[in-house]
Amino acid sequence: MMRHEILLMSAAISFFCVSAFANPAGEPAAANAKPGTGKPAQATPDNASLQREIEQLKRQVKQLQPDITEAMLGLQIRHARLWFAGESGDWTLAAFQVHGLQDGLEGIVDTYPEHAALQPERLGDILPAMMGAPMKTLRAAVDNKNKAEFERAFDGVSAACTGCHAVAGFTFLQIHRPKTPLLDNLSGTSVAISAAK
Repeated sequence: MMRHEILLMSAAISFFCVSAFANPAGEPAAANAKPGTGKPAQATPDNASLQREIEQLKRQVKQLQPDITEAMLGLQIRHARLWFAGESGDWTLAAFQVHGLQDGLEGIVDTYPEHAALQPERLGDILPAMMGAPMKTLRAAVDNKNKAEFERAFDGVSAACTGCHAVAGFTFLQIHRPKTPLLDNLSGTSVAISAAK
């Protein structure tokens, strides 16, 4: 689970707790009265103060979200590792990277559905539309353990990434096959083979 997802869950739990304890089960204030006194057992915040607290929590969560470029860098690393895994025939690692790439794309859609780069279009609509079919083809190529099919599918995903960047106005961000491993700190068949070349 990513850091921002944990923070979002914490904020949601905080909101639930504030809402539940401020006025459990939505009962009127009199229902919370201290027995025999007619006075509330504890002061309950009014709707306006609860709304201010909710808005403050939303702002805090938004500030804690990583920038979209950090999420994209994670995708780029998986993309590169996927290439070397597929080229070396390490289909287990390739399947792992495809899964991570898909999770990363879904995380970006969930976290930044209204990102400013694509306005008035929605990133939450554009990215799945552009990446869905190429990712499905790539997943099938890895499942089939077919290197030629994998290379075509990998290039298809790379072209879809570049196309999405172009729609966002970032035509200078062109994704392609990596030439050298970005990181060499992962042990496995693919790393050993690419290092030996």
